[in-house]
Amino acid sequence: MSTHKAAVIHARDKPLVVENVPRPVASTGDAIVRILAADIVPYMREVITNQRPYPLSIPMTPGNTAIARIHEVGPDCVTLTPGQLVFCDITIRARDNPAVTMLYGIHGAIHPAAQKLMDGVWRNGTYAEYTRFPLENLYPLDEEVLLERLGYSITDLCLLTAYLVPFGGLAEVDVKPGEVVIVAPATGRFGGGAVGAALAMGATVIAAGRNRAALDKLEHIHGTQRLTTVQITGDEASDTQSFQTAVGHPDGANVYLDLSPPTIKDSSLLVAGIRALGSFGRCVLMGGHLGNIQLPYGEIMFKGIRIQGRFMYDRPHVFRLIQMVRSGLLPLGEKGGVTHTEEFGLDEIERALDAAGKLSGWGGQVVLKP
Repeated sequence: MSTHKAAVIHARDKPLVVENVPRPVASTGDAIVRILAADIVPYMREVITNQRPYPLSIPMTPGNTAIARIHEVGPDCVTLTPGQLVFCDITIRARDNPAVTMLYGIHGAIHPAAQKLMDGVWRNGTYAEYTRFPLENLYPLDEEVLLERLGYSITDLCLLTAYLVPFGGLAEVDVKPGEVVIVAPATGRFGGGAVGAALAMGATVIAAGRNRAALDKLEHIHGTQRLTTVQITGDEASDTQSFQTAVGHPDGANVYLDLSPPTIKDSSLLVAGIRALGSFGRCVLMGGHLGNIQLPYGEIMFKGIRIQGRFMYDRPHVFRLIQMVRSGLLPLGEKGGVTHTEEFGLDEIERALDAAGKLSGWGGQVVLKP
């Protein structure tokens, strides 16, 4: 039996171990890919060590979205071919019930049936030389355009996920060119991606956060009259006024994208964002806040405001975003403001996790290159 190297979690209080394990074999409905570069999110160490108590099936190989080449396809594959460059999406949905969703290699999700997916064939993620993906989770990438004409590297392409996650929320509420979109907080990895994605969609963007230096960096990166930054304070009334002033007209904003992290303790920022919306505004909840929230009930009702939850993105969103990058509307790498990149081999997985944990704000990236 052929083997390959993979990083394996045996216990959540122990370091990852790089081992030789059996290489997966393609079957109906899936393909085996050779990982070229896998993304490492800043909080990946917290997931592995259970500081973020995401359900994981131990032992297993963790991972995140990746860029890969097709190694082998199952008998029902009609489009993908060996050697083809692909984006590997970790959002796995049960085929008989798409509401059952997990994040391959990182999160068993909250639906009880999702644990069955992680316990079985979708246990081992992308921090390995090879792994298995559902055919519908593999997206062809045009090498001639992306790598040659636009000059992106494989590492640059790993940034797709930083834009895709918030793009799922922005697309869910159908952001249109010329609309005003508030993103808060906008100074983290997905917040920075949200700013870039919203601008590429033609929106006017108000980016909010506590860190003035990080906000100034966003202004420097995008250098557009369609971007305004707001430094928030945590005081609901003050932040509401700041948002309304930034919008600049009494009609209010059209969209508020909430990316509140798990450390958020109350709903003051969310309430301020909602109060800055105009009539029939849309609010998208995509953050990591796991507690209860308070909402301005009367304002939501009288203004006809829509509150929309959104976990990740759907298949059409991935195709749309790849096309935005391919067309030049959405720049990656240094063109998109990511100027600090670190690459590590599989045997350096522990150093890679440490480096990713030190990332702060928009502009840095760590990838694993098995």
